[in-house]
Amino acid sequence: MDLSTLFSANVLLLSIFAICFLAISLQTSPRAHWLSWAAANTLLASSLICFALSSMLPPLVAYLLPNTLLLLGFGCHWHAARLLADMPSKLSNVVAPAFAYSIVAGCAYLLSNYALAYMASNVVFTLLSVATITVYASRPFRGLISNIGLILAFFFLAAEGVLRTVHGLVSGGPQGPGMIDDLIVDIHLMCALVFVSLTGAFSLALSFELVANRNREAARRDPLTGAFNRREFQTRLESLLQETQKDDFGLVHFDLDHFKQVNDRFGHVAGDEALVKVCSEVKAHLRQNDCFARLGGEEFAVLLPSISRENAFRVADRLRERISHLRFEFAPQDFNLTASAGVYHGDGSQLPSAELLKTVDESLYLSKRTGRNRVSVVEKVSGAIPAEPLRAAQE
Repeated sequence: MDLSTLFSANVLLLSIFAICFLAISLQTSPRAHWLSWAAANTLLASSLICFALSSMLPPLVAYLLPNTLLLLGFGCHWHAARLLADMPSKLSNVVAPAFAYSIVAGCAYLLSNYALAYMASNVVFTLLSVATITVYASRPFRGLISNIGLILAFFFLAAEGVLRTVHGLVSGGPQGPGMIDDLIVDIHLMCALVFVSLTGAFSLALSFELVANRNREAARRDPLTGAFNRREFQTRLESLLQETQKDDFGLVHFDLDHFKQVNDRFGHVAGDEALVKVCSEVKAHLRQNDCFARLGGEEFAVLLPSISRENAFRVADRLRERISHLRFEFAPQDFNLTASAGVYHGDGSQLPSAELLKTVDESLYLSKRTGRNRVSVVEKVSGAIPAEPLRAAQE
């Protein structure tokens, strides 16, 4: 393809994606990353138009404007990636790379050293590409597929930036504003066309993949506390019981003592606040692979895979103790919540989940009958035989 066709194809694709991202931003929330992607494509399209028309622009404008717009566009890409990853990002992330380039390019213009500006634009361009790759390879995007396409797109762009930097060192760079009119321009525009296609398609795919993941995660969570819900807990428990090579696991079932009094005394908003704070405290003292779930109201359960009997009890007792030391803004300093718990430990052999839950529930109520604010451990599982406490823990 000739240069005019390559320029036109790039500008057309960038414009289509810019309109698409802008339209989506008007219908979705959060919208900041969509707006940043729309701005990125608009700025990149404007940059290419300036490059194509550089011979018709005043020398200073042709010298500074195209690369400044280009770097602002890639700054928007970096900004959008950070927003999508829930990383802190400010508009300075967009402006700073282009501003740094403009200072160097301004000095180069005064010195009539076009090669210096050329090298500066490519170095900043490469660094922005690498920074964006780093974001898309970070933890928030792990396990996804679409981010791989974006990583590849910016990798090719970073490689192309290195190529142009080396080319500038070897050739001495341009002798005036605008692009060097040789084979490297064709390669650059072909790479740009691939980049625009990849980033446009995979940006859409990644955003909707994240939405699908968040919806899937929300379906597993209690909306108030962020703990897993009963359905997810039941799924995890069934999975443990169905394993062919079983490890001993712990099951802690606990609820908050006299919690109705919190709602009656301080109101339901205070009750919700208390539940959120309790759940936050519990989650902070569990392992990553433990399953903490809110079964309903003030009733909770914790699955502890691959754990000894003593440690299962120790975890339950530590949670009971941590809850009893919590203080709440809505209540006087002498107010405290307590929890009663029942604990099962074993491999669950030949036990249906309903029987297991019934037995540990009986152990929980044994804790309540014997004074509350304590932990009872199931000694024997056999039909509806009441659970016996291994020991009781009480402050």
